[in-house]
Amino acid sequence: MQTVNNGLSGEPEAGDVVVLTYGGVVNPDLILSGWDGSATAVTVRFDDNTNDDVLTVRNPSDGSLLTGLGQIQLNGDYCGGTTLFTGSQMTLSGSTVTIVLGTASGTPTRDPSAKDMAWTTLQGSATESGHPDSNF
Repeated sequence: MQTVNNGLSGEPEAGDVVVLTYGGVVNPDLILSGWDGSATAVTVRFDDNTNDDVLTVRNPSDGSLLTGLGQIQLNGDYCGGTTLFTGSQMTLSGSTVTIVLGTASGTPTRDPSAKDMAWTTLQGSATESGHPDSNF
């Protein structure tokens, strides 16, 4: 997993990208029922957990967690309470899920220090690849 910053380094903002890469081709229906992998709206939720905030992706129509994507422990302080990015866009190409953050509501905060994120799914866990870097 990686993040791509398209704004202020270290702060989640509209236009920033979360990239989740699986070990093989992904069946989109296992992530979101009826999804074919084309662009679809989701809500990205950041939950405050002191210095280890958690990111999850949710169905915007009912707020339910997309369990196939699991959760990402950010190992940093990126929100001062629950922060939602509504109107986020999720796509799937082969083994890669790409999520572009939409409009923020809540209190995103800036944590520019170098961190490695940890991604946990029902199939296992992975730590961010490469050298620790500033996320978002």
